[in-house]
Amino acid sequence: MIIKNRTNSSWWLGNDFFSEDRDILTGDIVSDRTSELIKLSGYRRAISNFVNIVTGKSDIPVRFEGRDSYTDGKSVTISASIKDKDFDSTVGLALHEGSHVLLTDFKILPNLELEISSWADATDIYSTINEKYEMKSHMAAKSYVKDKIRNLLNIVEDRRIDNFVFKSAPGYKGYYHALYNRYFSSPIIDKALASSSHRELDWNSYMFHIINITNANRDLNALPGLLDVYKVIDLANIDRLKSTKQALTIALQIFQLVEANIPAVTEQEDTAGQDGDSQEDGNEGNNANSGEEATTPEGESKDDGSKADGDEANTSTAQGNGAGGLGGDNLPDLTIRQQAQLQKAIQKQKDFINNNIKKTKLNKTEQKKMQALEESGSEIKKVGKTVNRYNGNVYETECILVKKLTKNVIDNSGYSFLAGQYWRSKAEILSEAVSKGVTLGRQLGKKLKLRSEERNTKFSRLDSGKIDKRLISSLGYGAERIFQQVMNDKFTPVNVHISIDASGSMNGSRFENCQTAVVAIAKAASMIDNMDVQISYRTTAADKPIILIAYDSRVDSFRKVTSLFKHICSSELTPEGLTFEAIKNELVTASGDKDSYFINFSDGMPYCEPKGYSYYGASAVAHTRKQIDNMKVRGIKVLSYFIGNKDFNTSDDFIKMYGKSAQTIDVTSLVPLAKTLNKMFLTK
Repeated sequence: MIIKNRTNSSWWLGNDFFSEDRDILTGDIVSDRTSELIKLSGYRRAISNFVNIVTGKSDIPVRFEGRDSYTDGKSVTISASIKDKDFDSTVGLALHEGSHVLLTDFKILPNLELEISSWADATDIYSTINEKYEMKSHMAAKSYVKDKIRNLLNIVEDRRIDNFVFKSAPGYKGYYHALYNRYFSSPIIDKALASSSHRELDWNSYMFHIINITNANRDLNALPGLLDVYKVIDLANIDRLKSTKQALTIALQIFQLVEANIPAVTEQEDTAGQDGDSQEDGNEGNNANSGEEATTPEGESKDDGSKADGDEANTSTAQGNGAGGLGGDNLPDLTIRQQAQLQKAIQKQKDFINNNIKKTKLNKTEQKKMQALEESGSEIKKVGKTVNRYNGNVYETECILVKKLTKNVIDNSGYSFLAGQYWRSKAEILSEAVSKGVTLGRQLGKKLKLRSEERNTKFSRLDSGKIDKRLISSLGYGAERIFQQVMNDKFTPVNVHISIDASGSMNGSRFENCQTAVVAIAKAASMIDNMDVQISYRTTAADKPIILIAYDSRVDSFRKVTSLFKHICSSELTPEGLTFEAIKNELVTASGDKDSYFINFSDGMPYCEPKGYSYYGASAVAHTRKQIDNMKVRGIKVLSYFIGNKDFNTSDDFIKMYGKSAQTIDVTSLVPLAKTLNKMFLTK
């Protein structure tokens, strides 16, 4: 199913990226903050990539900060509360802000008064305004002009930069359509444009019609001079404006056109709402996404195919229906409820124009946590679809895949199986197990060094191959077998993935001894040129299966093992097959053309309770077995160690899951482990 209003992203992100029954981060239904932060970080990465591609700049950060939208010329800020259905429009907003960073001259707005004063007729404009509205001071006139032109500049500049993306990156149009649908296309706006509302000769009315000048339902006869404003903007040729300063010139022309049609009033009559700066919070108003008309940066319309392109051929269309014209005679009035809806919708538009879109802020703790999750490459994987519920219905859950262990993840992720800053005592105990593993690993590494050896054996007096110079002289005696071949005898590179059961039942000596064993293997591998090792830990977090890839010798130094593995401990439940399914792609990628091994350490049967459903028994065993079979089909050899009582029954479910190669092991003694590994690794 495609979620409404994210059709542009669903084809490449897929529905697994979204959660259709809840808001991102707000947690209307789901209380798991970690999962939501992981998804939020995925949003940020995706949106950041879009911004970088469209702007051609790789140094524009996309972040979740502050309560309001702002673009400071250096970064893009998006909300930390993103509804799935609003993802496309959020992408559009980020692209919009990113294009501001690329194209807008941010020095103009702070110095707007100086820019206006530099115009040749600026003095006349100020004097006219002062006299027209009987203002008390020349400064009041300057402030009045500056406020109006600032709003008009924002409108023109937005059309200019959005057109840039439309022209330079047409593949992103869909996100802009979603953006404009959200903020500018709503039933109440359409209804208001065709009503008697906002047809008074004041700035409030003119700003309403100018803001919505790309709307297919516009009426350019609604106010005197409005058609002239439309022609000055000239949407069809908006790309003629090459700079913010040129957009400012257009804003001045619009200001003069509007002022020429507004009668003189006193300062008291010129209400604060007329300048478009009302601070009423209207963000919770009408759902703009439900509008029938789709407004776009190009003024496109989905109703009859007409466009606001401003050329002579479309002048009649641009003028709208002309139903009421000036004064709004014979036009319907809005009800009190509709007027309230309209006020909120207008405020929403003004917030967009003035870059004041309200955005949810992450607190400092959440920022640290999301940063940690993002740098760890954390992802949400949908798994377990083939597991049957007790009632026969299929079951699917989310599994957290943490691709990289960092100190930041340990301290700020909040995962109970990581002994972070609040569990230093556990880290001290496990530190000894890690140190012991390093010592034993050096011994194991010396025994496995044979894998690095390469032998060349020369075979001579053959019928083919390279000529053996030593035998050339024998040609005169009728010898024909004067060729030689060199046979290279070496081990195929090997990849080993070790997966550790980090559930609560492993706590104590079992887990400590397991740590010693895996550290020893990792140390031995670090001494061998053609052996790679990944080490993962699996448990649950907030009722979700989780698997952490703590070490990958292809990218990590062994120093990571000695410094961070002491912070890994055991906690919670046993998700087994659910986590194996989550890392299947990582297993295949790591294996490549190498001999590949999957070594499992576990002390029990699958059991966890994602979403309140118990993953256990025959269905969980069957699901785990299916994941192991999938590994074997891909050429991955599986060896599973059962860490438990010595009365290991060959008919046990452990055998059903992992096959006949499964065996019990006493991890307090590494001798059997070393023998098994030697036999396995030294097989050519």
